[in-house]
Amino acid sequence: MYDCLILCLFYTIMLLLPQKRNILAVYIAKFLSQKKQRKIVGSVHLVHELDGDYRKVSLILTPPLSSDTSYDKQPKKKSKGEDGSANKKNKKKNKIRFRVRLVFGVQFDGARNSPDNNTGWIPPARLFPDRCNNKVAEIDGQETTNGATPTYNNSLAGDMHFASNTEILYSVAHGAQKAFTESWTLLKIWCLQRGFLRGRDTFTETSLGMSLAYLYRSKMVSSRMDSIQVFTVWMKFMGDQDWLGDKEPSKKKGSEVNDTTIRHSAHGGYQDLDIRSTRGKKYRAGIVMPDELSTEKQTILNCIQNRLYASDVKKQSSTTTDKSEDIPKTLLESFKLSTDSPVFLDPSMTINYFGNMSPSFIRELQNEAKKALECIHFHRDNNSEEASAHRVDPFRQLFLENIRFWNRYDAYLCLDLNDIAIPYLDNTNANRRFWGYDAQDRGCYESIANGLVKVLNMALGNRTHSLRLLTSGNGDTKGPSSTTTLGDIGTTTILESDEIPMIPIRQSGDSANLGYGKNDICRPFLQASGKMEMLYIGLQINRDACHKLVDRGPPANDTKATSDFVALWGQRKAQLRRFKDGAIVHAVVWNEPEENKAISNFLYESGDKVGDIVERIIQHILWGHFVKSDSQLSPNVKFQLRNLVSLVEGAKNINADTKVAMIDSAEGAHKSIASAYEKLATFFKKNSELEPVGLNESISKLGLPLSIDRVEPLSPALRYTACFPQLPHPLLGANVAGSKKIAGAISNDPILIQIRFEGSSKWPNDISAMGAAKCAMLMQIAEGIEAMKAKREPGSEVFDGPMNVSPTFIDFGYGGYCWRAIIRADQEMKMLRTLHNPSPEATALLQALTKNHVKKSLHHFIVHGVTSKYPAAGYVVRLLNRWIAGHMLSGQISHEAVELLVVSVFTDPSPFDTPNTVSSGFLRCLQLIAEHDWLKKPLIIDPEGHIHTDDRCTILSQFEEMRGVNFHHGPSMFIISPIDRNDDGLWRPSFTQNLPEKVVLGRLRALAKRSHQYLMNCLKSGKDSNSFKWSSIFLESPDSFKSYCALFRVDQDNIVDSTCSSSSSDLGVHEVDGILKTPYRRSMEKLSLGLKAFKRTAYKNLNTSSSEALLYGFKPVDEAVATLRSHFGQYALFFFNEHCPDMIAMLWRPKTFERLPFSAMQAEFCTPTDYQWEENALVTKNSNDILRAIRCVLRHVIVDFKVLDDRSIKDTVTTGETAPKAKRKLSDDDSSDDSD
Repeated sequence: MYDCLILCLFYTIMLLLPQKRNILAVYIAKFLSQKKQRKIVGSVHLVHELDGDYRKVSLILTPPLSSDTSYDKQPKKKSKGEDGSANKKNKKKNKIRFRVRLVFGVQFDGARNSPDNNTGWIPPARLFPDRCNNKVAEIDGQETTNGATPTYNNSLAGDMHFASNTEILYSVAHGAQKAFTESWTLLKIWCLQRGFLRGRDTFTETSLGMSLAYLYRSKMVSSRMDSIQVFTVWMKFMGDQDWLGDKEPSKKKGSEVNDTTIRHSAHGGYQDLDIRSTRGKKYRAGIVMPDELSTEKQTILNCIQNRLYASDVKKQSSTTTDKSEDIPKTLLESFKLSTDSPVFLDPSMTINYFGNMSPSFIRELQNEAKKALECIHFHRDNNSEEASAHRVDPFRQLFLENIRFWNRYDAYLCLDLNDIAIPYLDNTNANRRFWGYDAQDRGCYESIANGLVKVLNMALGNRTHSLRLLTSGNGDTKGPSSTTTLGDIGTTTILESDEIPMIPIRQSGDSANLGYGKNDICRPFLQASGKMEMLYIGLQINRDACHKLVDRGPPANDTKATSDFVALWGQRKAQLRRFKDGAIVHAVVWNEPEENKAISNFLYESGDKVGDIVERIIQHILWGHFVKSDSQLSPNVKFQLRNLVSLVEGAKNINADTKVAMIDSAEGAHKSIASAYEKLATFFKKNSELEPVGLNESISKLGLPLSIDRVEPLSPALRYTACFPQLPHPLLGANVAGSKKIAGAISNDPILIQIRFEGSSKWPNDISAMGAAKCAMLMQIAEGIEAMKAKREPGSEVFDGPMNVSPTFIDFGYGGYCWRAIIRADQEMKMLRTLHNPSPEATALLQALTKNHVKKSLHHFIVHGVTSKYPAAGYVVRLLNRWIAGHMLSGQISHEAVELLVVSVFTDPSPFDTPNTVSSGFLRCLQLIAEHDWLKKPLIIDPEGHIHTDDRCTILSQFEEMRGVNFHHGPSMFIISPIDRNDDGLWRPSFTQNLPEKVVLGRLRALAKRSHQYLMNCLKSGKDSNSFKWSSIFLESPDSFKSYCALFRVDQDNIVDSTCSSSSSDLGVHEVDGILKTPYRRSMEKLSLGLKAFKRTAYKNLNTSSSEALLYGFKPVDEAVATLRSHFGQYALFFFNEHCPDMIAMLWRPKTFERLPFSAMQAEFCTPTDYQWEENALVTKNSNDILRAIRCVLRHVIVDFKVLDDRSIKDTVTTGETAPKAKRKLSDDDSSDDSD
């Protein structure tokens, strides 16, 4: 926002009410907007907000530009020379540099030297926080009480201290020189980037400056400190101060909370239900701005207002017979007990600078302050072990990154404000118990906002870290500005960067062009949504507590707490239950089925780990406490974009058959595979133990000469990242009933494992012999299993299905799943490393073995650790794979690289917090792909802190050396993890060395940017985001298909699952025969049946011996595409969707049709040029021959094809063109970049 010069207009009246002040402001605004004043004053706008208080108004005066000689005369016509450089200088000269904010205050007589000397416009005692200055009229049928109005009283006091606040700030700034103003500027930038300034429930510029001035006057900082040191001290002060009294409450004197009074679970929501209690408030921190050349203690003792309060308390004690110990003895204590806000008083102790801040905001502020300190002290410029884990430099993280509302939280909720009961105005609010009592103090809409945050925090407990409403101060920072608005500024509504609207005094026909009308001004804290009637809530979920199913109530003998607990949850939800410790208390359980059976009110399998229970609690609280009884609000108030999970998880079907429940639960399917793996590993290790046969011989039950030391997992299905994990197959030893049809060909990839034998000298010393020995081991494993099955050895009965042995792996069926085992021989890699002058073939073999056996194994354990720690990580990997496949980029980026991107988002989320929902994690991944500078920066991933500072410096230097001066060389996506350190000391990417290519990365970034923007628009659109409009980001548009050079349509007989198509697909959730079917479930059903040509009828005694062999990993289209990339990858790029390969797209490489010298060894697909020959440029590639060869490879797969760009010679060189022109055309074609 533009810098504002603040002018204060003081006036004296008997009673200051917002209506009177606003009437005066409008009167002055109309006077200043008169025609005769416009040349001096400029345009006048009314702002219905001042320092976060929406009951106050201020005026914004925009001075006229230097070129505006008159508002009345017509602008002069432009001369011919006005479009030159001089005109550009005039534009810069005429740009608005500042605005003037005109605020309205009350004259305050600060000369009062005794409690009885009252010369002010209002009695000083009326400003005590426990007094009522805003009485409410009686409403028919409702009892109204006139309680204390501390917020309103603080607002009245604020109008009296504009001048005194300015004097304090000026005096401190004068003594501290530049350090104060620089640190104040840094703090304002830091707060603005986080939505902590210029809005409701945030800092004001004055309160922020006063908190900084307090550090100087209390001697916490000195004038010799620089701005960074002062900034750091402020962060530590705000983070460590006990503003709310909730630090170690059991050790505070007089606190009612201790370890013996309450018996409850750690996530009990009732512990803060008594929102009006004095528990902890009395003993929390409260500070007072010291007078100049005085201490804080002396300021309090000499304060006239404090002495007046003490005499008032003394009078009350002498006139009343009640000996209540709850009456505060001091004014500071009265402020603490009268408000939930933190207490920071001015020297006169009449105004609380932090009076507009909620406890929720303070907790969030303290969390951010601690993160800022960690960023400052432990960044990569330091030589500490902790510093190596932080990749974002502190300056960028603190001051440049946008961490406002829409980028900050895990989940978002949208409500219609018209469905919320209004305190004291709606009869349905008569029985509200936990909120609405402060409406006369804060105002109706502020009371709603405060009540929502407070009651939801009471119910959620520690299931969430923070909860915040979207306001005009913490939303997006981008918006239209008056500098870009055509026409007269004085008649145009302005929406500045902090999204506070400025309403013009001189109205015109298009003054409401931004959508702000008369009724919208009364709800200013909702303006950032773009829809005035919508209210948005952001939540940061605690992944360690959000899945807890029980909220246990207080002991039965605590009647007050029990009453509050039942009132919060309702009598139907809070019921008496008996626990294992013998206690019989009220409790709330969240694993029971929902009463609402609507199709839209479904839950996802394993959703409790990613916020489903939090969602149910919010829905229950809203309907029990806030929604009108006659409201038409849908009972299914759900998180925005929650249905993204439907692509990778099934819905809970309570009445579904438990035998087929695994088809709905992706996590259940992964766990079943992991359980089968553990049994298989135990079988191999146990039955490979050597037993003595003779004096010098020993052999195992499997007949192996060496015992198996370890069975290591390598498959994504064993680390919870497979998009569609295998389901148990009846022909592979699984007991599956109820299916009429079964698959004769398994379309899933076999589950990959590797077998490691114990160290031994029996391995051969020749490379070729080593390969033969590994093949013999695989054959012996197959024969040993068959022999054990023939003898009916324990554990062998689980093996079923055919066993296929190849030179490098063995495929077999076990426990209902298809497995693929490879052998890792460390002796083979050791032998290759000892070669003195290795051949290129030996070097390539060593690199391949190291990658496939060592690095993939280490990578598996890294990813498995992340997916186990962060439940949403596995879902995000699967969802990102679906997104990549939907845009036909399967195989262009490895699955391991996708996993590393997700690992980076979850383990190094700076400057954000770790995402805890699928939608937030997916959005962060798209943002990382789109915004990371892949050309100039490597992406270093270090979940456990194994890469130290020296290693990072080495990686950066090697990256710059590999990239070159022009950044044209090296892998396009440079991702480094701890496994990428090679034997020669160099760091090289293991999974992005060759893929993705530069052009693919460019397309991937463009798609990620567009998808992220579209999802953010869906997120902000309100209720529509719970529909399936987001599904378009998983599909290719018709125009995108036109950008390819050739399209090949695949025969439908080769397609297993058409629901994942990139061209058109139904991604909604539907109910079929009483069962909810998500896109994930529909895909799993089709995959379980396999290709139509291989389907079999399920009979009771069906087995592999009575029918043809079962096919493992049958993917004809995937194999065809792999062949195309292997044989024709130098000429073109091939794109397809691995989940539904109904279309194969081809794109010519730019250099494919360059003219080449003739060579008999490289004459394949070549044709001579038919125009002016040049030396060493006699031939070029024939596109027709290449296309013919491609169609030959695909002849059994496709049914049709269409060539959009065949790049034939006749198209390249047209009639009448000379060779130089044709050469220029070819060069232009080769200059294609990554922008597409």
